[in-house]
Amino acid sequence: MGLVSTTEVDGVPTFWVGSGRPTLSASLIFRAGIADEDMATTGWLHLLEHLSLHGLARGSLAVNGSVSMLYTSFVVHGPADQVVTTLAEITRRLVTPELDELDRERRVLAAEAATRGGPVHRALGQRYGARGPGLAAYDDAALGRATPDLLREVAGWAFPAGNGVLALDGPPPAGLSLGLAPGGRIREVRDTTPVEKPRSVYAEPAGLVLSGVISRAPGNTLVAPVVEDALRRKLRDQDGTSYAPYSVYEAVDNGSAVIVAGADVSPATAPSLLGNVLDLVGNLAEHGPDPDALADIKASGRQIYTDPYNIGFLAHRAAGEHLWGRPVQQLDDLLAEHDAVDGDQLKPALADLRDSLIVGAPPATAPHSRLEVIQQPVVRARTKGARSSNWPADDSVLGITDDMVTFGDRQAQYQFSMSDVAGYYRWDNGGRRLVLQDGWGFTLVPGAWSGGDRHQRRLDELVTDGLHLPQQPETAPEPVEPQPLARRWWLGMLRWFGGPIRAVIVLLALLWCLLGVGQGVGEGEYALALVFVPLAFAVVWFLKVRPQE
Repeated sequence: MGLVSTTEVDGVPTFWVGSGRPTLSASLIFRAGIADEDMATTGWLHLLEHLSLHGLARGSLAVNGSVSMLYTSFVVHGPADQVVTTLAEITRRLVTPELDELDRERRVLAAEAATRGGPVHRALGQRYGARGPGLAAYDDAALGRATPDLLREVAGWAFPAGNGVLALDGPPPAGLSLGLAPGGRIREVRDTTPVEKPRSVYAEPAGLVLSGVISRAPGNTLVAPVVEDALRRKLRDQDGTSYAPYSVYEAVDNGSAVIVAGADVSPATAPSLLGNVLDLVGNLAEHGPDPDALADIKASGRQIYTDPYNIGFLAHRAAGEHLWGRPVQQLDDLLAEHDAVDGDQLKPALADLRDSLIVGAPPATAPHSRLEVIQQPVVRARTKGARSSNWPADDSVLGITDDMVTFGDRQAQYQFSMSDVAGYYRWDNGGRRLVLQDGWGFTLVPGAWSGGDRHQRRLDELVTDGLHLPQQPETAPEPVEPQPLARRWWLGMLRWFGGPIRAVIVLLALLWCLLGVGQGVGEGEYALALVFVPLAFAVVWFLKVRPQE
């Protein structure tokens, strides 16, 4: 028990340990995950995983599948003969996907997507945009454009024998067969360069979220629980302002991982939260973890490693490491490595976390001079184009050229290069959304613009067909109806003149002038009215632009 053995089943490297259990647990793992997709295909691996498991005869088996950042996994547990039969059927479906139920399963995944997301996924999206690991924040956005031919193409590169491994908690049973396509090689990860600068902060409605990038060096998986423990000691045990700190270690490529840690926080933390977070992370980087806390974390890890009921994890771990070209690690080696970790060994990773830190904080949190607020880049030049349908209340302008979409008002404008589009959401009600590689986006609702239907059609033509992402109707942006004419002009005057009192002064001046003309007043009185009107405008403008004390 506890010794990892290696073999091969139909071209698939296989790792197993003797757990002594009468049942068998099998994990078939492929080096293909969310980070290997792009926005135009995100969700397709998830769709293939669902289709390969749909309608399987399970009986006494536990069967599950999942798509994580770097892996697609199929787990079967139960009587060995049933595991053999089920693995044969799953691999057959991976080679020849059964797509008759494609539309139904697409709807199932769309419903599932509505329950996912959360602060961890949003943290990845903030760091990586709409590509690589950041796609976790986009909830299988490309389900609507998946076709049978395109899905078969994905299955071809994702699920050949050479891109997979098998982990068992017992010896390979008689008759075990994996009918995967031959060949293939372990897929390399795409570029995982962040799109946002470190030492920055964004608004996060779920509470506090810290994220940073560290190396996948031995022992560094302990960084996540170390940060979680520090948050618990500060926010819960000391300040009493949080209930449930958490942490995640998420490998994003062969050499690096993202640590995400966070907590629900009381509104009382708003004035000092960011300063406390920076101090906490800085202290960890400089001094290392609290020795007692690290000892507790290591004791918990050792208990998990040596639990005889959990010994199958060794085969699973060895299989995963094989996908990255790393050697098999036996239990004694793993324990020796784990026991040797000390605070000084973790300091470089904690320093990397500090230096790559991006913070999510509740919207009411006070800013901090050492953290730059993440904001979409602003262009100052005035755009020519379509006016808002609520002009003059809204002075926004939309400009569309062959190369660029520009949107904004007199204060700020934003540009979206057509060459940088990652995906283009489409809804049946006419709503559209451009999403750039860096994650920034623009939503077009035709009713919000003069000639909006024409602009929607032009965008449809400009964006490459392969980037069009049909979406479920229930996620569509709400239609926009122009406000009544009188209200639009009144709101426009409020905007122009800086408030209701100043707007009323101008209206009264205009009314006096018009009434005077209509009643045939004398030339001197009319001249006085003509003098008063521009004078009123000048006074109102002075009041509007005068610096506030």
